[in-house]
Order: sequence, then C-alpha cells, then structure tokens
Amino acid sequence: MDVRFEDHRGFQRTAGLLALGGSALAAALPWTLPAAATGGALALAIAPGVGVDARKRRLALAVVCAALAWQWAFSPAPWLAWVCGGVIGALACLARLDASREDGARPPSGGAAALTIGLSGATLFAAASLLPALAVALEQVMPGRAASALTGVALGLWAGAAAVPVHLVLGGDAVEQRLASLRASLDPALRALAERAASARRGACAELPQGARADLRAAIDALALAALDLAGRCSELGRAAAPALEDELRRRSGALLENAEAASDPAAKQSYLRAGEALGGQLEHLGKVRLARDRALARLHEEVANLERARFSLTLLRAPENASELALLEERLRCGATAFEEVAPVAAAVRVGA
Repeated sequence: MDVRFEDHRGFQRTAGLLALGGSALAAALPWTLPAAATGGALALAIAPGVGVDARKRRLALAVVCAALAWQWAFSPAPWLAWVCGGVIGALACLARLDASREDGARPPSGGAAALTIGLSGATLFAAASLLPALAVALEQVMPGRAASALTGVALGLWAGAAAVPVHLVLGGDAVEQRLASLRASLDPALRALAERAASARRGACAELPQGARADLRAAIDALALAALDLAGRCSELGRAAAPALEDELRRRSGALLENAEAASDPAAKQSYLRAGEALGGQLEHLGKVRLARDRALARLHEEVANLERARFSLTLLRAPENASELALLEERLRCGATAFEEVAPVAAAVRVGA
C-alpha cells in the first residue's frame, strides 16, 4: 500500500498557528494549558487567507473549545482535556479540508479525520499530565510568563503533530502510477520524455501558490497524464512500425513479384500478384502508422515543453495578486489537453487498423 504525506506547507502552518496562539494566550492568562488550547484554536480560526464561510465554521469550533477550556481551568477533569483536544483535532481537519478544496488535492477521508480527532484528544489528555511538570521546571530558570509561553508552544506543537493522519493519503498518485506502468515498455528516448513530463508536473504542483484554484492543479495533472498516454501510444506505434518489419515486407513483396514474372501458369501468376498487392497494402498501412507515431511524438515534445513552461511560470506567479495570470495559465494548459483529446482518436484508429 502506497502511503504519501500531502500538503507539507499546510501541516507546518497548522502546527505553527497552534504553537503561536498557544504561546500568546498561555503567557497572558494564569491557566497555562487551557489558555494554550484556547489560543491555538483561535489562531486556527482567524488565520489569514481563510474564506468567510470557512472562518465561520472554525470560529464556531473555537468557541466550543474556549468553553471547554474554561471548564477545564476551574475543574481539571481529565475528560475535559480529552474533549478539548478533540475539538482542536476537528479544527485541524477543517483546515486540511479547506486546503484540499483550494488546491484540488484529494480531501481527507472520514477515517483519517476520526483518527486525527481521537489522537488530538489523547495528546491533550497526556499533556494535562506531563506539561505541568515542564512548566514547573522552566520556571526555575526563567520568568513565569516565559515558562508559560514555552509550555504553550509545546502544547501547540503536540496538537499539531496529532494532525498527521489527515495529511496521509493511501493509494498511489495517478500520474506516478501511470509512469511506473510505462517505464518497462518505453525505449530510452521515450522514457526520458515521460520522466521529464512527470518531473515538470511534480515541480509545478510544488510551485502552486497558496489558495490557487483547484482547476489549475487538475489541468496540470490532466496534461501530465495526456503526455504519458502519448508516450505509451508512441511506444505501441513504434513497435507496430518497426524498420525491420518494413524491410521484411519489402523483401517478401519483391520476391513475390519475381515469382509472378517467372510463373508460366496464369493462375499462379495472378495469385503471386494478389499476394504482392496484399503486402503492398501492409506497407501502405505501415507508412500511416509511422506518420501517426511521428505526429504523436511531436505532440509529446510539445506537451512536455508546456508542462515545463507551466512550472517556471508558476515560480513567477506565486503572489495572490497574480490571479488573472494563473487563470490564463490554466486556460492554456486546458487547451493543450483538449488538443490531445482531438488527436488521440486518429492515432487510435490507425492502431486498431493495424
């Protein structure tokens, strides 16, 4: 089973916000751990770059977390820490879900979300027992507020680490799986082109700006898959139109014509001539297959170049104010994939007729 960690940037952002918010409120209020939990939840709720609807959902959860933390501060029951942690885990799940909608990635599964919520609750349950000792030790070497702030940082980082399950994706990446299935069947030149297409797609996805339209990532993936399909088609057509096959057909055709000229029986001569005509038809079809391969190969070079250009374009368009340029880039990528879809049936028809 292939397991991948997705959205490193979002994971780091979640952990950082929990640590920052937890540190700030823990230093400001006397109840270190409940204050740190509340501060981390509020930081996730009011984080910049979050849409209005998403912020409303997060604020609702942050308010629930604050109410639970308030009870936890005055009635330190272990179950309150657990439930409070579960609410923070739900906030981390919402953050991951919002990010996946923005960049077109696969959303977290329900099982991953449930595991994150449970793990976050267990983390705060453990923190309620372990971190007070850390706070006491820190107070021996630094002012009390600084010790509380560092304890809040520790709580935030622990809670952030509990969000790992929603960033794990089971199952392979479609583009990488397609490339792996093609590698053995491609000749070195085609394999190099296919590797360049996959590498450009990986680089382009890594350069996608935060909050970029999900359609843009989908267009990049579609173009990469189209390029890999072209590589596979070039390989099939190349095997169908091998130079050795053409040489063999020409040799046999010449031999049949010689036999026809040497034949004294009219019926035998006609049979030799019809056999030669059949081989001539195969040679003509072979030429069409070679033409289809040449066109597919040229198209493959074009698509790989488009992917590489998209990667470098995204490097320059990471700022949010470049939304119009990103839209133009998406349209250009979609035009490339559409053009491939128009060419593909022609090559497929030639292959079927082989």
